[in-house]
Amino acid sequence: MAYNKVTEVDVAALTKIVGADRVIYPATVHYDHDQMKSVRSLPDVAVQPINDNEVARIMAYANEHTIPVTVRGNATGLMGANVAIEHGIALDMIKMNQVLEYDPENLTITVQNGLRIRDINEYLADKPFIYVPAPAMKWATIGGNASTNAGGMRAVKYGTTRDYVRGIKVILADGTSLQLGGKTVKNSSGYDLKDLIVGSEGTLAVITELILRLIPRPVITIDVLLPFDSVEAAIKVVPKFLEAGIVPTGIEFFGSREIGYWEKYAKKQFVDHSGGGYLLLTFDGSNKDAVQADYERALEIAKNAGAKAPVLMNTADQAALVWEARNQLLTAIQATTPAMDEVDIVVPRSKIAAVLEQVHQIEETDQVRMPNFGHAGDGNLHIYICQDNYSAADFAVKVDIVIRKLYQVAKNIGGEMSGEHGIGYAREPYFAAFYGTDRVALLDRIKDAFDPKHILNPDKVFPVKGENDRPDRPLELKK
Repeated sequence: MAYNKVTEVDVAALTKIVGADRVIYPATVHYDHDQMKSVRSLPDVAVQPINDNEVARIMAYANEHTIPVTVRGNATGLMGANVAIEHGIALDMIKMNQVLEYDPENLTITVQNGLRIRDINEYLADKPFIYVPAPAMKWATIGGNASTNAGGMRAVKYGTTRDYVRGIKVILADGTSLQLGGKTVKNSSGYDLKDLIVGSEGTLAVITELILRLIPRPVITIDVLLPFDSVEAAIKVVPKFLEAGIVPTGIEFFGSREIGYWEKYAKKQFVDHSGGGYLLLTFDGSNKDAVQADYERALEIAKNAGAKAPVLMNTADQAALVWEARNQLLTAIQATTPAMDEVDIVVPRSKIAAVLEQVHQIEETDQVRMPNFGHAGDGNLHIYICQDNYSAADFAVKVDIVIRKLYQVAKNIGGEMSGEHGIGYAREPYFAAFYGTDRVALLDRIKDAFDPKHILNPDKVFPVKGENDRPDRPLELKK
């Protein structure tokens, strides 16, 4: 696709739409990367809208002049989805950060795209309802979470972001505004375009507002840390919880190696050092007796499966420290190496231990450090490939080899490429090999219907027509 570069004339037109104080031209390096910093590309200009009308006018102008547009929130993505590969306009949504309506009668809250998850939590802190999805990066925007269908640490019991988006307002590539979904609980009225947009990584439309589903605040929450001899031993107990009819709110796993990185990063001591691997379990609900009963049964099952003495979080400070460690594992690992890359494959829960064994084999065979942790309750593994002493060129080769192997492991075991971080630009070269050309062709037709000129977030998720010449695109994975 041939795109036009932003000119002084275009900057003047954009300035008329939003004002000079919300146009950054030329764009600064703040806009050339995401959290991982493995993909870098600078947009020509960054524009900060504050309402739907401004977004619609920006999109209409960009579409008319064939200028690519990349939507951006707080840049917490890991796959380069919010990096402007074709330059053009970075649509910075961070100033669209208002709560528009709190509606307890319908159990909803309506917010703008750029509101951060922690701001939603703070707004609801004195109210009887919560927004339940809990990604580790609380400074991520809700629009970014919706764009990748983020899951987080309560997905075992409550599901992912998509399950809590009742409705969205979107601006299409040509500036058309649409309301998809609403406050209704049920809808069987044709194709569900809302659910198509959620998880589309900004390639189909710009989400500007979201109607989010709330749930009653649990009256009791119990956290417990379970040490095991190894991560594999910890993981193997998870199916036993579920088989017994126990569904914790969250089940996180990590190892002593990762905790060691966090201690060095945070300059703090973790609450326990008895385990080689850990499960962090949360139970919540409205019936204290029922929650307590599930908790006690889970401890009994874990003990019978080889768990060491549980670490009960009896104080708020202790619980906060453990969750701080879990939430900061990514940044702690990132601090140990000059550069790293990440794979967040998702596999059937019963297969996590087998997958981790293969991850360790790849780590040894290919001589590359791969710390990992993740969501044991929903099969989502976060695996980090560290550069360490490799040169940048050698590391790029190593990353490609390892990623292919990890995706082959996921494919063989009935898994998917990503559980919540998305495909973005960094993993787009592997998409067709994993899912096949028939799926890519269908997605390409959907993209054409929403965005005929392909100006919205080009080069992301899957290879569109005419873009099959990226040299880093691998051959098909084995069946």
